[in-house]
Order: sequence, then structure tokens, then C-alpha cells
Amino acid sequence: MKLRYTFALFGSMLVLGAVAVIPQAAPAVPGLTSIKIGINSPPKTLNPALAADATSARLLQLTHPGLLQWGENFQPVGLVATHCTQATPTQVQCQLPAGQFFTNGTPLTAARVAQWFGQLQNTARSPLAGGLKGVVINTPTPLQLVFNLPSPTLTFFNTLVETPVADPSQPSAGMGPYTATQEEATGVVTLTTSGSLPALQFVPLADATTRLLKLQKGELDLLVHDLPPTLTRYAEAQAAKQGWQFLAVPSSSYSYLALNFRNPLLAESRVREALSLAINRPLLRKALLHNMAAPAESLLPPGHPAYTRTAEDVYDPLTAESLLEDTTLPNGQTLLLGPDGTRLTLTLLTSTEAFSQRLAQALQAQWAKVGVEVKLRSAEWASFHTSVQEGQFDMALLTWTGLQQPSFYYQVFHSSQTPPNGFNRGAVHDETLDTLTSQLMAAPNTATQTKLAQAVQARVAEVRPYLPLWRRSHVLLMGPQVRGCAMGLAGDFKGLMNCRKN
Repeated sequence: MKLRYTFALFGSMLVLGAVAVIPQAAPAVPGLTSIKIGINSPPKTLNPALAADATSARLLQLTHPGLLQWGENFQPVGLVATHCTQATPTQVQCQLPAGQFFTNGTPLTAARVAQWFGQLQNTARSPLAGGLKGVVINTPTPLQLVFNLPSPTLTFFNTLVETPVADPSQPSAGMGPYTATQEEATGVVTLTTSGSLPALQFVPLADATTRLLKLQKGELDLLVHDLPPTLTRYAEAQAAKQGWQFLAVPSSSYSYLALNFRNPLLAESRVREALSLAINRPLLRKALLHNMAAPAESLLPPGHPAYTRTAEDVYDPLTAESLLEDTTLPNGQTLLLGPDGTRLTLTLLTSTEAFSQRLAQALQAQWAKVGVEVKLRSAEWASFHTSVQEGQFDMALLTWTGLQQPSFYYQVFHSSQTPPNGFNRGAVHDETLDTLTSQLMAAPNTATQTKLAQAVQARVAEVRPYLPLWRRSHVLLMGPQVRGCAMGLAGDFKGLMNCRKN
């Protein structure tokens, strides 16, 4: 997929354009071989209305791209739509190309896209419904969409990037170069196309050693993500001997500890600061990740125009102990060191994934040094996700993936955005953050939005609703027969369309 983009700002009108649109199928290339890719777990669903996990979202980018995508300087540019414009803060218009079709042969029209967006609005379980709430969609011409927004905002382009476009009569059909099928018994997902791209087969194998052995035997061609650090180092060292190509690239992923403000202990700012100061992040990055990670200095991806570097808390257990010693909760409870060496007890929720378990144990040991007893609670993915959504945790190990935009701060930290309305899973309630994120959503221009986003980042660093850990590097391990694969900052699968197999 190769697109050329232009971006211009004319007065108060935001113009987003693309010279070309998403490619249609071209004649098949003889001899183009299918590529087998090892992944940690299967997608939770291929339903474009319901997908919420990272694997599902990454696959849908290849089968169901959105009207827009993020281009240079993190600006949205045309993809399925040729261009979109925002003449006023409450109206966005998108122009569709003529003569384009969904993968099932149905013509792409404004009416079909509007109908699909309407279905999403009426699907209560859809994670996409919130971004479309209150939006009225008109189709003045067969190829023109007009989105009338319920309130002034510059952030609706985020929704147009993140919302996969599907045929409302057959949602499995999208506008991407690929169509997907999944084997129910094994979870294997196969992406096929009649175009000049390789078929991609995603094989879920929970055990990382098994994935690596299958690559060595030639049963897999490529491994992406989810290799434990010890195996990553082994693979890097063995690359020349095995004929593998090892690629580690910077990442926009943001790994962090979510804190639940429903717990009176964690609602106390001194406790949150003490917990953060008691974490030796450089040591964890070295010991657990072999330094294949960078500090997580902002939720926004590095290079974003609004990105503000907020230095991570320096490891300082003495100050952490002092903060806890001086803390008195509203109910009069103090956090003095007890006879058992404990000041307070918290629970840390993790998935059952092996690396998460090791990280949790390391954090447990570090916090114990300042008198914080942490009980570990692990759960399989479905139970883990439900507990996080329902706020049934004190602390939880989580990661945000993708390329976040300034409006994301509203979704994760405004007090109105507790699930299912948004992603404020820890019930954060800070009046300053509420004010700043509300102003950010109503910003009249990008300059104001950027300034507010920078103020929000500074406030987040003070409040510590999250304890950031790192941005873990993306890893690609290619077998000797594979070449050309790429991985971008967001860790999506679009770069895999460049793969070729001898």
C-alpha cells in the first residue's frame, strides 16, 4: 500500500487530503508465497464493531482501514476517504472516491458508510460507540459524508482514523487489501488477497520457546512482538548463525501501573508518589528487558507536536519512606511502620503472561523495601480485562499501544470517562485535569490544543494517576527465507505487507 499525502491549514479550515486512495486488488503475482507469522495469542474477535484488543485492531488495519490514517507529523490524512475538511468546529465533511468497492464487491458509497457508522452508534458493546455519540451524519451526495458534531471539537479526526469502515450488510467485508478467515479450533487467522501482496497467516502459540523452535525448523517464517527478553537476547545472538534477521525498533507503546483512586490509600497523593519513587526503573529495564526499552515520558508518541518530555521519577526509597511516614489519611489512619515491617497492603493485578509475572515479583520486592506489602493476583485475559474495566483492582499492569492523540487524555483521565463511557478505569478525579482536558476537547485551533495538551502532561506528572514504566521496543525476527518486513512506531502489522519469501 503506497499513498502520497498533502496537508494544509487554510485559516480556520482544516484540510486533509490524499493524492491516492487505498489500493484495489491487482492481478495476482505468480509465485508469491504465503508467510506464516508466530504471535502470542489470537485476536479476541474479528468483528470490526467489537474489537478492542491490540491483535484484533492490528489485523483490522489490513482488512478494515478507516476513512483517515495518521501521516507525517501525526496529522490525519486520507485513506478510504480522499480527503476530509473541518470548516467549522462542529462539522466535518469527507469525500469518498468514485469506483471503489468493499472486498465483497459492494460499491463504496456515502450512504453505506453512514449506515455502518449508525450501526456502531447503536451497538452498546462497541468501543467505538463513544466517539460517535451524538454525531448526526448526512449524505448530501452519493460520495459525500457530513458529520455534524454535538459540540465544538478538533478531535473528531481521531474517530475517523480509529473507526474501521465495513459494509453494513456484511461487516466482515472491509476496504482493505486483505480479507480474513479464522480457524475456530486453532485460532489461526489467514489474510488473503487477490492483489500483489503475500498471504499472511497468523499462528497463535502461547509458549515463546515453541514459537522460536518452530522458526528454527522452518515451520514459521516470522515472529512479531511478545518474545521474552531472555529469548530476544538469544535470538539476537543466534541471528547470524541461523540466518535470521533480527530487528528491534523504537515503540510508541506505553507500559504503566494503573492506580485505582477508589482505594483511599491510592487516592492520597503522597502514597502515589512514594510508590513511584520506590521503583528502580533503570534496574528493571536492564535486568528484565536487557535495556530494550526507553523511559515512558508521555502518553503521546515521541515526535508528536504536543509531546512534552516529563522526566521519570528517580529511584529514591528514603524519600518514599519519609512520604509514607508523614501520611495521614482522611479517616485518621497513619502509615507508620508496623512490627511486621509493613506500612500498608495493596494488591497488584496482572495477566498470566510470564513476563508480567516476573515484573510483578520484581515490583513486589522493591516496594517491600519501603514497607509496602503487595499481594499478587493474576488472571486469564478475559477475567483480567473484566476486572480492569470494572475497577476491581488496586493496581494493574497495563500497556497502551498505538499512536495516541491529545484527546486521549480526556478519555483516560476525565472523571466522566469511567467505563463504559471511556478508559478512566481507576476513577481518577482531579478538578484541574477535568478542566484542562475539557478545554482541550473544545480547543478552537491546533495551537491552543497543543498548549493545553502540554499543560495536561505537566499536571499528569504531578498527580500520578499512572506510574509509567517504559516503552518496550518492537521486535521482528525473520527466518532466512523472508526479507523486506518492517515495523513502525505503533507496532502495527502494516509493515508486514512489505514481506516477501524466497
